[in-house]
Amino acid sequence: MVTVDVRAVVVVGSNSDAREPESSELISGTPYAFADVLGKPVVFRVVDRLRKYDIRAITVVTDTPAELWPTGTAVHGNWIASSSEQLWKCAEQAFTDLAQDGAELILVVRVGTYTEIDYNDVLQFHLERQAHITATVDDNGDFLDLCAINASRRNDAAFIFRHRMQEFRAGCESYIFDGYINHLSSPNHLRQLAIEGLMQRVQLAPEGEQIKPGVWIGRGAQVHKRARVLSPAFIGAGSRVRAAAVVTRCTSLEHHTVVDCGTVVENVSTFPYTYLGAGLDVTHSVVGHSKLFNLKRDVEVEFADPRLIGEASSHAPLRALGSLLSLASFFPAQFLRGLFAPSHRECPASLPEAIAAPAAALDSPAPVKATAPAVDAGEFPSQLVIARRYGNE
Repeated sequence: MVTVDVRAVVVVGSNSDAREPESSELISGTPYAFADVLGKPVVFRVVDRLRKYDIRAITVVTDTPAELWPTGTAVHGNWIASSSEQLWKCAEQAFTDLAQDGAELILVVRVGTYTEIDYNDVLQFHLERQAHITATVDDNGDFLDLCAINASRRNDAAFIFRHRMQEFRAGCESYIFDGYINHLSSPNHLRQLAIEGLMQRVQLAPEGEQIKPGVWIGRGAQVHKRARVLSPAFIGAGSRVRAAAVVTRCTSLEHHTVVDCGTVVENVSTFPYTYLGAGLDVTHSVVGHSKLFNLKRDVEVEFADPRLIGEASSHAPLRALGSLLSLASFFPAQFLRGLFAPSHRECPASLPEAIAAPAAALDSPAPVKATAPAVDAGEFPSQLVIARRYGNE
């Protein structure tokens, strides 16, 4: 076992010269590291994993504005905000502060790629070889954004930070890791990480109670008795799955997601506070912030109509008020429709006549008149989100 004083600096930000909105490490303007996967942001899972190996003093440095930080940072290390230009200088200062505070060995982790590394094994490798710096690489020799640095080697650490963990001085040892690696640079990677967790192929466990094999429910989530949740699936804390909705095929609904009546959700990951409107088929996608990232078509679509895909309120009183208003408008309308709507039923003259009569559904359907010009399939791919005409489809 490692007996030296080990601490960690966790960096959330790009290792390029500037932060670009189109960066492959950002989704909807925030890092993949902040995305919830099965109930917890990826960066929190990295911090928890470090603590699992008795690395308690952890400093997180990020260039993401504080208002975009996930809830719960106070209990997941000491967080430091930085500008994009000063990110690596702040990380270098965090390293220096830990070294001056008594650390003997410091792990530097940049949360770009998600791995399930045995940190004790890395540290033992580092100590056995009496190395100053150990960099973790995959089977192909590609760096995995994790290195162990002796706290006394401040000049070597400064060189690494000033080169954004892209270059190392001579004498760096390489620790080869052949376990689970997810590069988290696309919606497909995010979806795959959720699937691996639901299938229990990785150590990333859903944050909820397993109410039946393969189905996890977070605290305060509500599933209507006429909704169906088929395993494997995850329903995050405070989420709502309403009547006649279906959740299936490794779907992960993050906290406070709302799936409205009759909507089918298959092979989907949502962001927190996502609203999916009534009567939709949403498949093979990552959904959130009023956007849908379709994985099969590799296309991103933004929705202007919040009745289709939008954002649920982040304030509990407003969510409760919205549900009450929805019920208040629904029941009177149904009552009046039943009371005053004319009946379209026709009573047959006799039972034999009714049996012999052909079903109305077999009649030829009436032609549908186009109400809008046809859209070229090349401009907007079809079947990204389907609104079903009838509830039994």
